[in-house]
Amino acid sequence: MRETRLWSLHILVIPVIAVLLGMHFAVQHYAPVFYGMSVEKARDFATMIERGRSTAQFVVYILLLAAGLYHGLYGTRGIIRELPLSPAMAKVVDWGILTVGVLIFALGAYVTWWTFVHPGV
Repeated sequence: MRETRLWSLHILVIPVIAVLLGMHFAVQHYAPVFYGMSVEKARDFATMIERGRSTAQFVVYILLLAAGLYHGLYGTRGIIRELPLSPAMAKVVDWGILTVGVLIFALGAYVTWWTFVHPGV
């Protein structure tokens, strides 16, 4: 039952990633259409810092980070677990993937939070 829930979540985050990544692409790559600014201006460091202070962008980036990490690392775990592993090694893989995921999420969340609260560049 646990694996069914984990796999279902793995599948359910796909449309979440698609929507959030679509929003990201709209802001980063279609800025002339949506915001009336050039692509170069949209990718400018000061503009990215300014955009990073937006609560909506903060939420989008954290959700995209969480969904992407879960989907990618659960898929990696599934590929590795298809190998003939002993039960002890399977636990090592599970805990290793979890640890890597938590560390990457912590780093990504820290950078996103820093951008959100930093007073200026």
